[in-house]
Amino acid sequence: MIFTVLSYEDMSGHTAGFLGLIIALILVTIQNCIYILDSQVAYSFLGGLKGTRSAVIIYLISNLIISGYEVSILYHAVRKEEIAPWVTQKVGPIAAIQLIDWIWMFFNAILPLFQSFVRARTERGVQITIDMKPQKYLDDEE
Repeated sequence: MIFTVLSYEDMSGHTAGFLGLIIALILVTIQNCIYILDSQVAYSFLGGLKGTRSAVIIYLISNLIISGYEVSILYHAVRKEEIAPWVTQKVGPIAAIQLIDWIWMFFNAILPLFQSFVRARTERGVQITIDMKPQKYLDDEE
C-alpha cells in the first residue's frame, strides 16, 4: 500500500501501510526483548546478566516512546489526511518530524543491525539432525 498509493492522491491510503509496518516493528521489538529477558542471555560487555537486562529494558522503553510519537504522527495523517501541526515546528534547524524520524530510524534500523550481529556471534545456532532411527512417542509406550 505504501508504495502503490500516491500520497498526493490519497494521503491516508499512502500512510496506512507505513502505520501497519510501524506496528509490526513494535511487536517484533517487544518479542525480541522478551526473548532476551526470558532466556536470561548475559553479555559480558554489558556487565553480565544485570547489565544486559537493564540495557534491554532501557532499549525497549526508549523504542516504545519514540515509536509512540511515530504512530501518533501517522495515525493523525491517516485519520485527518493532513500532517499533524505540531510536527512542522522547528527544533533547531530541522522540523520536529525529521528529528523524530531520525531517532526512530536509529532505534529500528541501525541498532537492530548491531544487535543481530552480536546475537549471531554469541548465541548457539540451531542444530538439526536427520537420521533413520525409529522414534519413540508417548503413545507407543505400552
